[in-house]
Amino acid sequence: MAVQREKENQPVLRLMAPSAGSPTEPKCYKSPAKPTMKRECTRVGRVSSYDQLIKLGDEKDKQDEADEAAGEDGEDGEDDVIVKTNKKSSFMTDEVKEKLQLGGADPYGLLELQDRRYRATADEIRKAYRRLVLKHHPDKKASAVAEAQAAKLEREAKEKKKERESKERQSNGEEIEEEEEDSEEDAQFKLLSAAWDLLGNVERRRAFDSVDYINDDLPTAFRKGKNFYRTFAAPFLRQAKFSELPKVPKLGDEDTPYEEVADFYRFWQNLRSWRSFDLLTEHDQAEAGDREERRWMQRQNKNVTDRIKKDEYKRVMAFVQLAMDHDPRVVANREALVAAKVAAKAAKEDALAQEKAARDAVANAAAEGERQKQAVADVAKAAQSETKATEKREKERLRSLLKKARKELKTLAEAGRWAARAADIEVLAATLSVEQLQALSAALGAATKPDTIAAMEAKLTADVAALVAQ
Repeated sequence: MAVQREKENQPVLRLMAPSAGSPTEPKCYKSPAKPTMKRECTRVGRVSSYDQLIKLGDEKDKQDEADEAAGEDGEDGEDDVIVKTNKKSSFMTDEVKEKLQLGGADPYGLLELQDRRYRATADEIRKAYRRLVLKHHPDKKASAVAEAQAAKLEREAKEKKKERESKERQSNGEEIEEEEEDSEEDAQFKLLSAAWDLLGNVERRRAFDSVDYINDDLPTAFRKGKNFYRTFAAPFLRQAKFSELPKVPKLGDEDTPYEEVADFYRFWQNLRSWRSFDLLTEHDQAEAGDREERRWMQRQNKNVTDRIKKDEYKRVMAFVQLAMDHDPRVVANREALVAAKVAAKAAKEDALAQEKAARDAVANAAAEGERQKQAVADVAKAAQSETKATEKREKERLRSLLKKARKELKTLAEAGRWAARAADIEVLAATLSVEQLQALSAALGAATKPDTIAAMEAKLTADVAALVAQ
């Protein structure tokens, strides 16, 4: 059977006899191998911090895109944009709401200007208040109620007694309801008056607008790859609300001339803000007991508002600097200025190099001329020196020859036939040239015959006489 299974390529289990020292009972051994099969896992409710951050970042990006889209729409038509936002300002605290004494109500909403808010003019606020006062004033409401009651009593007099009694009971109930409505109308009128007291005063309105519901978040970082204009246009538009100057320049786009871009950042770097933080102060001056306490409260409140203003100014300036650092137009202009500066520096260095090369060429030419001139002078000097040396050698030679010729001539006069004419020969030796001396010596030496001797004596006499005559 075992052979048949081997032929069928089926596994065969063979049992071997136990060896010496083998365990007598079954024993389990742990294998170091690990399972390699894939298993499907289901994620539980707990999420890693990294995934949570990614999720929050995506949500923030969606919110930023929505705000940026709203900001872009606002740039196209700022007067029509809805400035109300559900984004709560970081300065709108419960203490601020309590100071407003509106019970959490929106003063702009009470005047039906919730879509205009800080853009609403003083005339719009005044007209809205007057219109709503006429509508909700308690005296007007009481007059309308009295007229309705009189008309109702008139109708009740014509009806039967039973119907009159039932209607009187109903009228009593209506009066109760009308009293409740009157109390509601009084409360609404009081809120309306409080809203007018807040928004009708320029300083108090600015204090409220400074902490009103607004998305005052400003980017503190800019990720590479994001759209610069979509990221920064909306925050600049929202912060423009606090500018004292009515005309605030726009961020623009990639086609905006750089002069306008420079004016835009110059405006924001010198921002004049009307934003006030008086609602964030701690002390109410109306509760001061005397003048000194009121002044002390003023100083304390001013310290608080100055500190908040300083921190807010730093925050806005950091945002403006962040925009400048990542504005592609500013970056391109900065790179162009750097390139122009480098090019100007290179051109200046090239011009200086050319000027130096020209000076060096002139100097080299002058040096070469001087060198050639010096070489000519040296050659002339050497030639002159050589001429002088030659002349000197020639003079020395002639002097040596003259000395020799004189010596030979004097030797002839010292002894022999010409001793008698030694004085004449001495005179001639001192005055005649080398050639003449050599010729005279040769002639005196050759005069051996009487006639030639006589002729030479005559010549000696004549030459001496001629010399004396000179």
